[in-house]
Amino acid sequence: MHRYRTTWLVLPAAAVLLAGCALPSSRDNAAAMTGLVASQTPASLTWRRDAAADAKARTAADALLADGLTLEESVSVAFLLNPDLQVYFEQLEISRSQYVAAATPPNPVAIVGIREPGGSLSAFYPGRNVTVGVLQNVINLLNMPDRRRIARRDLARARVEAANRVTQFGARVAQAWLEYNAALRIEELRGRSQAIVQTALDNLAAAHARNPDASAAVTATRAAQLAQQRAGLFRYRNLVLRAGVDSATARQKLALLLGVGGWRDDWRIAGELPPLPAADFDTRALEEAGLEKRFDVIAAARAVDTRLAILAMQRRFRWLNQLDLGVFRDKAIGGTAFSGPNAVVEIPLFDQRQAQLLAADAELRSALRNLESVRGSARADIRTHEQEMRLTRSLLENYDGSIIPNQQAMAVGLGTSGNPDDPERLGLRLTMLTTQEEQAGLLRDYWRARSALALSLGDWSAAQLPR
Repeated sequence: MHRYRTTWLVLPAAAVLLAGCALPSSRDNAAAMTGLVASQTPASLTWRRDAAADAKARTAADALLADGLTLEESVSVAFLLNPDLQVYFEQLEISRSQYVAAATPPNPVAIVGIREPGGSLSAFYPGRNVTVGVLQNVINLLNMPDRRRIARRDLARARVEAANRVTQFGARVAQAWLEYNAALRIEELRGRSQAIVQTALDNLAAAHARNPDASAAVTATRAAQLAQQRAGLFRYRNLVLRAGVDSATARQKLALLLGVGGWRDDWRIAGELPPLPAADFDTRALEEAGLEKRFDVIAAARAVDTRLAILAMQRRFRWLNQLDLGVFRDKAIGGTAFSGPNAVVEIPLFDQRQAQLLAADAELRSALRNLESVRGSARADIRTHEQEMRLTRSLLENYDGSIIPNQQAMAVGLGTSGNPDDPERLGLRLTMLTTQEEQAGLLRDYWRARSALALSLGDWSAAQLPR
């Protein structure tokens, strides 16, 4: 009996030793993810777990909203208020719970049985037998280091995936700010064009009114001119309305990302689209390093590591799938008690873990192919955004170097004297405003492509976005 008790005490001691290994707390787990995010953006990201944290976040966001949002402040407000980011924290906590489950030893099983004698010879046996026993799943203790290692790797993958979603979200906020800024600029330029056409129409109508005694031919000509000017005014009014729709849509898109809808609808943005920078960063020099820095590539690589560990564990315990050890004590009423060990061992006669090994092999190969696919997509993203940035820069340089100087030369050629409502002068002024619209749209596209390229390189700071 002393030998049995000693054997039984070893199992709980081992379980307690395994359970005593340190596990990351909820806050440490969240801090590990936000540390990854901090390498991409300076905006602060916190896990809001109660009403006090929500109130604190709103107070901080309210201070940023007071005097207009710059691009960087927009990302900060979104990180403070948007509920989607909090969902990422909760999903990360679910992954941590799986790690905790893998690192927790299994509970022993208590067994109690009562048997009554029966039959013609029951009088020769005690009136009742009582069996008390305890069984412990030993396999789950033996493979616990493997399960813990797998869960730890999977948790690291989950952190990187969460960081990738957060940084992608921050990039969407920045792009929405750029789109809204450009939409407001285009709306303003179209409003100026409409004002020019409206003034020209009013001047033309006033000039005709000062000379009412014109011939029928002159009157018909004047009517045609007025009709043509009104048609132009209607066109520009429609363009202004269209620009208003575009800016309202862009505002709502940004408001949704900021998380301010229904709470602070009086917010506004501050700053203008920055000019074209002197030079672009060298994409080719950063491409190979970017493939290793991207969060989605890192997550895919860690998924491969996890699948390798799972396959190794499946192979290690292929022939021993069930092993339960325990101690039982049988006591008959008025009789002698019997104590001794018990073991439950699976005999791998038919099921030799073939299905689990096949699945583990296939999942490992799938993870390897997914890593290959993610790396290919990452390279394609980098080169696509690099082309967009480079070509948009060429278009903007064409505007700065040729189109705008040519229009300015035309304006100088017409001189400052003369009738400002002359069709040639009027047309040039409207053309110059249209050129500014196109330039604002291209500048928005350039910064959008530049930020997307920097993010695809795993180095968002390289975009040097306006603050």
